[in-house]
Amino acid sequence: MLFDLQPKTRREDLYDRENELKEFQKAVNLGENLILLLGIRRLGKSSLLNVALTESGFPYAKIDVRSLYFTHGSIPQGILAQKILGSLLSTVKPHKSLLLRLEKTLSSIRGLRISGLSVEFDRKSDLAEILEKINSWAENENLRAIIAFDEAQYLRLSGIRYDGLIAYAVDTLPAITFVLTGSEVGMLQDFIGLEDPKKPLFGRYAREIVLQRFKREESVDFLRKGFGEIGIEPAEKEIEEAVERLDGIVGWLTMYGYLRGVRGLSHSGAMDELFNMAEKSIREELSSLIQNSRRYGVILKAVAMGNTGWSTIKEYVEFKMGPVNDAKFSALLKNLLKYGYLEKRGNEYSIPDPVVREVVKNL
Repeated sequence: MLFDLQPKTRREDLYDRENELKEFQKAVNLGENLILLLGIRRLGKSSLLNVALTESGFPYAKIDVRSLYFTHGSIPQGILAQKILGSLLSTVKPHKSLLLRLEKTLSSIRGLRISGLSVEFDRKSDLAEILEKINSWAENENLRAIIAFDEAQYLRLSGIRYDGLIAYAVDTLPAITFVLTGSEVGMLQDFIGLEDPKKPLFGRYAREIVLQRFKREESVDFLRKGFGEIGIEPAEKEIEEAVERLDGIVGWLTMYGYLRGVRGLSHSGAMDELFNMAEKSIREELSSLIQNSRRYGVILKAVAMGNTGWSTIKEYVEFKMGPVNDAKFSALLKNLLKYGYLEKRGNEYSIPDPVVREVVKNL
């Protein structure tokens, strides 16, 4: 169902994204070692990743790095290794002979115990060795193993140079494809450092698949089809207003469709409920950011109120909070671009998510 609030796992529940799926499959079939799925929050990266992995035809492991970080406060190598092996084993499980050969290959790792889909280590795990074993198994089976890190920018917070480990794997383990997704696009690109001579992955090739917001006609079609699935036909003006306020952000369109169609709220009731829920979510997202500097919130409010140029945004911030030097102000803007809360076209800044923009106005 298009209006299911959970990340999609089947192509029939995923609206469009045919080009992105084809590009993903092409990269895997060509044996490319690094794929980046990029886009701002709520564009459906996790759904696209789920469907792409399922349809790839290859065994894969998918790890939600953000969940690991918030659960453990960091991302220990042993925990990450367990998650990779557990997820990979679960996708191989339906193929018994393949599973047995994978377990046999992994059995040579000292201190590793596998019981069903449970993985335990008696010693500090060597993730590089585990990746080498996975690669060896994949090469012997004449297939690829895909390891996907959802919200991969959180790997940079672990204290472990996972970028170096990925660089090592990209260079020496040809049967493994890494897929990295990230909503904080700038932070993910900083972590990977493909254009930074000081970073381990500098100069490596990566296939970048960038998700865009729906065009207006796509948003309208998405809502019509979603409502058609559940047998209701809202007034055309309701769909038009929803698209006008929510733009082409599929996460918000899905939530509106769920509230209006599945929950059965009126159009105005669904919109009010969506913005109430969004406000709580967005305030929580922004709280840790604003704790680092209250100026982040003021910058966002300045942009939400229509200040789009560097100078006018700075004037607003200084009017509200007092002087800030140019270098510091530019660094704050740059961070908001990295986090995905702002985007820049030419010399103008904007908030790419219309719901975030509306919520920020009331901060």
